[in-house]
Amino acid sequence: MSHAAAADPYPSLSQAYERFFDPVPGAQAPCAVRVEGPAGPLWLDRHGPADAGLTVVLIHGAGGYGRMFAPLAQRLAVAGHEVLAPDLPGYGLSRGHWTQVDYAAWKRTLLALIEAEHAQRPRPVVLLGASIGGYLAYLVAAESPHVRGLVATTLADPRDREVQAALVRRPWMRALLPALRPLSRVTRGLRIPVRWFTHMDRMSRDPALAALVCSDPLGGGNRVPLGLLASLFDTAPAREPEQFDRCPVLMVHPDRDAWTPVRISDRFYARLAAPRQRVLLEQCGHFPIEQPGLDQLRDALLPFLGRIAQSTEIATV
Repeated sequence: MSHAAAADPYPSLSQAYERFFDPVPGAQAPCAVRVEGPAGPLWLDRHGPADAGLTVVLIHGAGGYGRMFAPLAQRLAVAGHEVLAPDLPGYGLSRGHWTQVDYAAWKRTLLALIEAEHAQRPRPVVLLGASIGGYLAYLVAAESPHVRGLVATTLADPRDREVQAALVRRPWMRALLPALRPLSRVTRGLRIPVRWFTHMDRMSRDPALAALVCSDPLGGGNRVPLGLLASLFDTAPAREPEQFDRCPVLMVHPDRDAWTPVRISDRFYARLAAPRQRVLLEQCGHFPIEQPGLDQLRDALLPFLGRIAQSTEIATV
């Protein structure tokens, strides 16, 4: 992947998310970068020192994009970690020029990004997936040899019928799931508002934040190809959780999540063969902004990253 820095291209709307978080002392503005991906241009934010010993890749879900992660990314950067927050194909500024926008394209894009980063600066990578980005992070971790840690706010497997019931708005829509993949091949570029299909209104316990996400044309107000929704519900990992022992897993799940309740993530989490840790973020909704959950996220995440960085340093001595 080739990289090109640019003046900040994000509209002021993406900065509106900052008002829901406390300021981060010492934080620097992210550097927006356009890279050439395997099948189209990809935008991402870079945070933190380029010479850090560890890189965190933030992976958004169906209502997000990289810039929405800026408050979390800045906290990790101030702690000394490099952070990449890409806009996956079809979202954020990576919405055009992609010949394929589905879960497979998202996975290939992240694998290519990690490979390119490792070729330039070998260092351990930790994936942090939010919402359905948690399952995507798992798919990538199951294939990339450079991923040394996996963090997810949810680990809901979209192939699970109980998860489908939580994600899809109407029972008749769930009945159509087996037909979505062949239908998407016929309809080609048909795009529908993602909020029509899923419970985007349950994004946050704060009505103002939920409304912002739902109206954001880069995120929850976006129109996505039918093929992306179809692929979400039938994409299998390279390794099922019973065979997944490639890296430690930290699940930091909001305990007041009205969209993907803890119980549906627990079904997948309990099957993992890897060393695992489960932390519930108190008072937090699907998009965690509440206290004390935010402090609990920090208190679980920073030591987890520190252990991975330290174990890598020991292994290279």
